[in-house]
Amino acid sequence: MIFIISYIVCYYFTKICFAGESYGLENYPKKGPFIIAINHNSSFDISSMAIGVRFIAHGMGKKELFEVPFLRWWLKKINVHPIIRHASDKEGFDKIINILKNGGKVIIAPEGTRKWKNGIAPRPKTGMVRLAQTVNCPIVPLGISGTRNILPPGALLPRWSKIVVRVGTPIYLDSVEVIPQNYEILLQQAYEVMDRLYELLPSWSRPEKRELPLNRVPEKLAN
Repeated sequence: MIFIISYIVCYYFTKICFAGESYGLENYPKKGPFIIAINHNSSFDISSMAIGVRFIAHGMGKKELFEVPFLRWWLKKINVHPIIRHASDKEGFDKIINILKNGGKVIIAPEGTRKWKNGIAPRPKTGMVRLAQTVNCPIVPLGISGTRNILPPGALLPRWSKIVVRVGTPIYLDSVEVIPQNYEILLQQAYEVMDRLYELLPSWSRPEKRELPLNRVPEKLAN
């Protein structure tokens, strides 16, 4: 009941207050499992997804959010699961794998943060790719535009901007074994997914692209 009420409130809030529009909903696979990759712009991303994700899905939120009593209660009711950022979290990772293996849909923000430096988006996390490889499921890119204008990182008061959500066609990755030795390949796949996602955004909303940096320290596979 809390999930349904939250969905209805977010849907009409986005449609009425920010003239929300969605396109490409027919691109979703007819059934799960699949992963939805979104660009992370602001705190308004959660409510705006209601116009672009019209089915039950699961998400992940940083563990710190679950330390606030009411917020923890609400996030659990809307199927958001805690994840430890910048550290190994095998328990959280395994829980998402089980959801996918049972045919569920999972929403992931691969950028991992709302903050950009000089208009450059952060390096995408490889979690979505590793999950897709482990479960053998597609990734559906979902581009959200307008929410960064409404409430940029660090802003206290929202401004008006139109919200548009576009769903791209599913991405089926070439099979890669999820082992530390394949980190650079998995990272390249993550960049390719984000490139497809950014193509869904209007030019004014896209981050500057950058080359894949070399000599990275591999992430732990349970991040």
